[in-house]
Amino acid sequence: MITLINKFKIPTLLGLGVILIGIGIGVFLVLREQTFISQASPDTNPEITFSNISENSVSLSWQTSTAITSFVTYGQNNPNEYTIRDDKDTKSPQARKSHYVTIKNLSSKTTYQLKVVSGRRPSDISTFTTAQPSTIQTGFAPVIGTVLDKGTPINEGIVYFSINTAGIQSAEIKNGNFLIPISQIRKSDLSDVYPLNEDTIAKITIISEQGEVSALFKLKPQGVTLPPLKLGQNLDLTTPEQTPQPTSALTNLDKYDLNEDGKINATDNAIILQNFGKKPKNKKADLDGDGEVTQKDLDLMSKQINQ
Repeated sequence: MITLINKFKIPTLLGLGVILIGIGIGVFLVLREQTFISQASPDTNPEITFSNISENSVSLSWQTSTAITSFVTYGQNNPNEYTIRDDKDTKSPQARKSHYVTIKNLSSKTTYQLKVVSGRRPSDISTFTTAQPSTIQTGFAPVIGTVLDKGTPINEGIVYFSINTAGIQSAEIKNGNFLIPISQIRKSDLSDVYPLNEDTIAKITIISEQGEVSALFKLKPQGVTLPPLKLGQNLDLTTPEQTPQPTSALTNLDKYDLNEDGKINATDNAIILQNFGKKPKNKKADLDGDGEVTQKDLDLMSKQINQ
């Protein structure tokens, strides 16, 4: 009898030991997985800014405390119908702190649901509604500017353009420069295009990994080219400017009036941005004649516009 008991006792203890070890390993793996998810998803419910809302598109942007890959899922009936990646993720998703997603081909006057997936965890469901169709335009040319960090153009960042009771417009910074179209900026309730007037006060806010900068300024129908904005500044450019003195600008029309409308303004600066890089489509954008369109050409144009 004792022999029989001992025969079953040893395997039983061994089995219990195996079970306990298995439980311990399982708890360790679960905790490890939770830690990994926590580190990979530091911002499971980021603060999303909706901008550039039109009848068929919208831009979403948000910041995360650490660099992480993110994407958006959205749909009318549920937030998991479609998936879209960051605008900069032309190939595989890249980890970053600043995220910018543009959703296109939407239906007008329609409410959509969405979720932001950071790392491996989705956010709570958010909603947005597209605007009703409109053929009206403000007639105002874009707002253009350059952002510097210690004298060097920043590589990445998001620009927000805001006016009281109007919807937010936004754009990404590329090669230190930005261009904000405002010809179809909407009222905050999306009912119609916002009625801009000359000297309407607007605000630009730039957010980047290196820092932030903001500026107040007045709009002009011919467009606005802001002076170089340096991170850390809070500028008020609404004070009256001195009347420009006669210059040699008229003699430079052939060189700097890129769209040949008889004026040197923000529209010409936009042509510089559109042809940025080597082998520009519009050869006139290469103001210094070095074979490529660079920051030097933008600086030359800005000097002419601000004279």
